[in-house]
Amino acid sequence: MGATRDHTQSAKTSSRNRTDGACTDQRNHTSRSHSPQPIVVQHAQRPHAGSAASAAPTPSFATAVAAAATVAQATEGMVTYRPLEAADLPSIIDEYDQTWGFRPLSARRPLSQMVSKRFVVHYLEGTTRAEIAELDGQVLGLTFAQVEGERPLYPQARETLADIDDLLRADDTGSVALREVTYWHRAENRLERISQIGNVTQAELRLFLVSPKARGHGVGGGLWRRLMAYFQRQGVKRYFLHTDNSCDVGFYDHQGLVCNAKRIAADHPEDHVEKMYGRMNDLYIYSGEPSRTVRHRRRGGRPAAVVQPNRGE
Repeated sequence: MGATRDHTQSAKTSSRNRTDGACTDQRNHTSRSHSPQPIVVQHAQRPHAGSAASAAPTPSFATAVAAAATVAQATEGMVTYRPLEAADLPSIIDEYDQTWGFRPLSARRPLSQMVSKRFVVHYLEGTTRAEIAELDGQVLGLTFAQVEGERPLYPQARETLADIDDLLRADDTGSVALREVTYWHRAENRLERISQIGNVTQAELRLFLVSPKARGHGVGGGLWRRLMAYFQRQGVKRYFLHTDNSCDVGFYDHQGLVCNAKRIAADHPEDHVEKMYGRMNDLYIYSGEPSRTVRHRRRGGRPAAVVQPNRGE
């Protein structure tokens, strides 16, 4: 489980992609995000009696309905981007579970979902901007990001995590899974401290997830470009993320990011004594400049739409 899986970390608890590795310090102001603007039907002014325009026929109700249907058909099949809503969380948890869930728990769906819920809430802790990509009412992708100086969207995340941990500890298998999850997060946090990445960055991509169902719709590329543009508007000069070798880490090289730190699993035989998840993946921290990423793409970098989902911690 690593950053952008990417996994993202937080609290600085680890985050990844799973973009991983994010701070949980409190922020000062709410982030700005824009939701799609509703279509407003403009009503024509009624002409004065006796004017030449008064002879023009008034559109019928049937005509108005037909026009609305035309607009609906035109927007059907188009990806829209909007802020995260509480009602999105069950879909996000399910997508996360199918993508990065603990395979040993696949026979116990409720427990697997609980572990995946813990990961999602972990990445949400400290997040100051969360954007959803949606197609015909279905969530197909998302980014969770944290920008210094902004207020967390979900301040109760730590309390929610404590409740989830209590439920996992009450189950023998869940307790083992929880120990492995927290071990991974601690490893990511150590990597952050060693690299001191937090001293030279102002933002973190904590979670970047794109559903396989989004293929062909440009969801990954759309989310990435919108996040980079947001970072630029907020004055972010450099950002970072966590990732691991279960993800397409080469994507970040193509986007102009640099690898600041790595932790190779083969060098740490002490990892995962529980053996539930298996050997821990190789962990990486990448960082980049939003403006450099945009320029690199214009020079012909690989489209973000083809990258595998990321997660962050």
